[in-house]
Amino acid sequence: MQDKTNSCYTAAKLFSAEETAQVAQMKRFCEWMQADARLRESLNTDEGLTAEQEAWLRKIGVKLNLEDIEFFHKHPLETGVYIAYVMTDRENEMPDEVKEIAEKYPLMRLWGRFNKSRSNLNALLAYRSSLVSANEKFDAWYKRRIASARSELGYFGHQISHPVFAFELNAGCSVGCWFCSFATDRLSATLNYPENRDEVMSIVRHCGEIFGKEISGMALPYYRTEPHDNPHYINFIKDYERETGAVLCTSTAVCTDFEWINNLLEYYQKREDGQVYFWPRLSVLTLDVLKKLHMAYSAEELGQIELLIQAKNNTRPKVTGGRILKENAGLREIENLSEQEDRLALLSAVPQGSIACVSGFLINLITRVITVVSPCYTCNEWPHGYREFGEARYNNADDFPEVIKGLVESCMFLSPPKDKPLRFRGDIIFRPTEEGFDLATAHQLHHFKGKAKCGPLGDLIAEGVHTYAQIADVLQKEHNVNPIIIHSVVQQLFDDGFIDEVVNEVKTKML
Repeated sequence: MQDKTNSCYTAAKLFSAEETAQVAQMKRFCEWMQADARLRESLNTDEGLTAEQEAWLRKIGVKLNLEDIEFFHKHPLETGVYIAYVMTDRENEMPDEVKEIAEKYPLMRLWGRFNKSRSNLNALLAYRSSLVSANEKFDAWYKRRIASARSELGYFGHQISHPVFAFELNAGCSVGCWFCSFATDRLSATLNYPENRDEVMSIVRHCGEIFGKEISGMALPYYRTEPHDNPHYINFIKDYERETGAVLCTSTAVCTDFEWINNLLEYYQKREDGQVYFWPRLSVLTLDVLKKLHMAYSAEELGQIELLIQAKNNTRPKVTGGRILKENAGLREIENLSEQEDRLALLSAVPQGSIACVSGFLINLITRVITVVSPCYTCNEWPHGYREFGEARYNNADDFPEVIKGLVESCMFLSPPKDKPLRFRGDIIFRPTEEGFDLATAHQLHHFKGKAKCGPLGDLIAEGVHTYAQIADVLQKEHNVNPIIIHSVVQQLFDDGFIDEVVNEVKTKML
């Protein structure tokens, strides 16, 4: 699989040296603008930046003419929309007002190319979707999770890489970010990796044997945990690469331990294979931390490294889950999107919805608990931005295969179970129409026509209490619907991820 994913990481080579330098400076300007409220205030006044602010930007490497990049603060909405359309290959659908602004600023177009090169995951997702796992049920379930995420999370759902495994080397997290969408408990234990190395690598091999070696390479070496908390973290990701051939990503909120950062940069940015990766990703919690990073590393040195500005007064919106849970209806409260006068503003106002990305197995190597998870829209029912389909505990590497296979059997299906209630996903608002029905998610409206052929199928599913067998019986006997059509339509709704697959009775808990 590594050859297939390399195109995502060699994209930087498509830019000239001048373009690379310009992008690095724009990136650094954006980072400081997000973090520094005073800079933002000055940019939005007639007087503009003070001499001191301009001097600081020059000091940290921003040499560009600031008028050439004023689109970042003068047209933030249109810039965000432009990036979204470029990254999803929909330039032809772009609103005219956005096109006009992009034509005015050449560097805005370069910024669009840069963002697309970094997040062009569509080809990778298409490839991953085409992989045939050694387990047929998992394969079908995984494809449904990709479809479901795109329906629930819209544009953001298209940017999820859907790793299959997440391995946590710690129990809890020492950082305790105030905005943590996972609301992780405080650090209570770390895995002694040298002592457990053989068992952990045996588990990794089992994952490859059960699901396929390429599938086992689709993994995260953390999830709700901070990698820095385990002193042997880098040894683990190096072992994982030797075992599977996969270079796993790293996201850390510990940004002022420069020995730690340098070791990560050494692993990801100075590789013998010549590949350039976008990691480590750094979560910057305060303006002071950003200042230290910008003084320690040049714009070019961090040009491929994503800095997530997480200071409290920054412009980057947080996913309102976990510790700051606040459910947002998004487009679900809009009856008819076409009637909205400011459709552009409405679409851009819908929040990200989730920071989750794993569609598969969350494995904590301390507690030995495996949880089947997948990204979803953050809500009161799923406050951490991922659904839990089942959970089980293994004792050691010997029983690990049977435990994870048991989760597949109890949580993953090829068709909707005929003896369970058939209902739409919990995030969906059902609206009957004259021709059929609409399904409204926070980010999208899905239209279904064919009431003449299917009868009240949508209404029956929306009631959420009837099994497939009961619905089929009603439609055949009372509405004379062809059973082949019933099966075909229900299966398509299921395959497209619209049917709720979380059923309490099928959760396996071996605690």
